[in-house]
Amino acid sequence: MTNMLRTSAGRRLRTLLLAAVPALAACEVAEDNATGSVAWTVGAEPVSIYGFAGDDPDTGFGYVADVVRGPDGTIAAADGLLNSLSFFSAEGELLARAGRTGEGPGEFSEIAGLMSTPEGRLFVFDRGLQRLSEWTFGGGYAGDTRLARQGANRPIGEVGLFEDVGWYAREEDQFVAVDNDGRGRDTVGFHALTGGEVGQRLAQAPGTITASFEMMGPGVREALLSPRAVGVARGTCLLVGATDNPVLGVVDATGNRVGEVRLDVEVENATRQHRDDWLAGALATAEVELGPDQRTMLERLATVVPMADRVPFGSDVMVDDLGYIWVERYRLPDGYPSSDWRVFTETGAAAGTVVLPEGFRPVEISADVILGVFTHEMGVEDVRVYALDRGTDAERRPAVPGCG
Repeated sequence: MTNMLRTSAGRRLRTLLLAAVPALAACEVAEDNATGSVAWTVGAEPVSIYGFAGDDPDTGFGYVADVVRGPDGTIAAADGLLNSLSFFSAEGELLARAGRTGEGPGEFSEIAGLMSTPEGRLFVFDRGLQRLSEWTFGGGYAGDTRLARQGANRPIGEVGLFEDVGWYAREEDQFVAVDNDGRGRDTVGFHALTGGEVGQRLAQAPGTITASFEMMGPGVREALLSPRAVGVARGTCLLVGATDNPVLGVVDATGNRVGEVRLDVEVENATRQHRDDWLAGALATAEVELGPDQRTMLERLATVVPMADRVPFGSDVMVDDLGYIWVERYRLPDGYPSSDWRVFTETGAAAGTVVLPEGFRPVEISADVILGVFTHEMGVEDVRVYALDRGTDAERRPAVPGCG
């Protein structure tokens, strides 16, 4: 399961600039140490496509919130727009659909992620209802559990599974109250989750950097190039950190820090050039012709948006089934998925870069295939599987010491 939470102030900037700039280009960032290339190749064409709207509108998606594979190859996909689940056979046949918007049994408010167990149990996390529901891969509803937490009202943004040792919960990102000229930073807690009860804190990581300012309307909270907290399960441990510092703390399922993983990647300081690149990219990728007033507004915005101190080294972090750590090269929030994913061993050593098909967001990486979501130019999404050829690098990596 990849990180499901993608909260960012970039969405607020996009709302503010909707009339002027529908899309923002990625910033240019310096190359890092992972300049080599692992001897892995990704197939040019997908092995399977699920829910392709151009083939059969009845199987299409509004927005794919998450997708997961069952032990028998069945695919479950969550539609975040329709609040529904779709179940496909390994061959791509639509088997069942379930769920709808609501608060009752089998209904959803905001699907945030899917998780499956080796024995074939499927769990759906509803961020809006703060609820876990269990399903079968045949579309059958088995019950739900509402999350409970004592002494705190901060909602949970993500839940995940350790390997054979239970669940964890990640707090939702939030904005930090600061003065108009100030800047603050969120911290995100990772907690044990037992029977729906959000328990002891396992780890805490620096979250987004926010700032308050006003421009032609209500206050906007934003920091350009803001990092985010990341946490991903690896065996019986969590790798936790922030994307402006390439050091991931390693904590076990009881909250004991057992080590750290230093990723072999450089992080550069944010400069005026990064702000200029952001502005140039926004102007260059505008899908409508900008008038003088719109260009002036965008240029003025570029001068008042505070920046983070450093450029994030990545936008997302995953661990594949063999234990390699994958980092998506940094992109502006709400931009299209990056095609470049840097790969690291369990010690943080750079193994190289894998180039994925453009527009493809990986969700699950096994030994020989990559499951994920493909976004077409018009915004239509489907679920795809691509073959992954690792050559001779097919052995499982050793566990991080202390992580089973």
